[in-house]
Amino acid sequence: MLIWVTLILLATTLCYGVKINVKVVESHSQIGQGQLGNFRGGASKLSASRDPAALCAHPALTQILGKCYDIEVAEYKYAVCPFHNITQHEVALKWNAYHGILGIWSHWSYDSLYSTLTHGHYTDGDTCTKDTKTIPRIALLHHTCGKQTRVTSVTEPDTCHYNITLQSPLFCHDVFSNVYSAIPEGERGDFARSTLEFQHNLLTEEGLRVERREILERVGCLTMRKEFKDLEECGNEYHDLNKKHKELSESCDKNDDEEKYKELQSRYEDLMRVLSENGLVFPDEV
Repeated sequence: MLIWVTLILLATTLCYGVKINVKVVESHSQIGQGQLGNFRGGASKLSASRDPAALCAHPALTQILGKCYDIEVAEYKYAVCPFHNITQHEVALKWNAYHGILGIWSHWSYDSLYSTLTHGHYTDGDTCTKDTKTIPRIALLHHTCGKQTRVTSVTEPDTCHYNITLQSPLFCHDVFSNVYSAIPEGERGDFARSTLEFQHNLLTEEGLRVERREILERVGCLTMRKEFKDLEECGNEYHDLNKKHKELSESCDKNDDEEKYKELQSRYEDLMRVLSENGLVFPDEV
């Protein structure tokens, strides 16, 4: 009983926010390797559950802000509007063709030392059904170097989860993925100082992570707590993450295969980083 009460109190603390229609995603700029045109037919307007999060990036990346790039894969056309949203449109001529939002710009993923921006997260897309559960669609946008800005691939490795690759000449330069260049100039002194202290063994790796995280939180680059529509939705996600956490912990403890161990350890660390970034901390016993 005490454990259950603890979980309820924790979930109540972690869960907040109510979804409201704050922006209509209806049309896209005719930019990219294709034109979205008027293929939507009689589709209703797409209502986003929230506004895109603030962008934390090198100022030059705003060159693609407000533009959209599309690609057609099988019977779907995908429109990627960097740092805004990603949508999917079924091009088949039928009365119930699907038109929906795969995700709204949320936040970056970082490497383990918060020195590099790795890929972008687009969350809170339209809901879909996975294993009898209703969950929001999410998309990960990966950035690669290329001669022109265009979408090169779209996959759905897991139900309702999308991996999309956007290439651009902008991504050919390391400076655009460097966290140092993404934060305001006034904060770069502290960032550089922590780097020097780490290089001279005056700061541990964990200490470096803590200091850099504090800087990113201070400038608004790590404020991506997820908003849930109600306590039940938050509780369900909390228990799902807790289950994955236990499974990975137990698997890592076995250490019966070095390669499998390394793979699971990496997944475990990624999960713990996601939990930390979203303000989720598990009690010792659940």
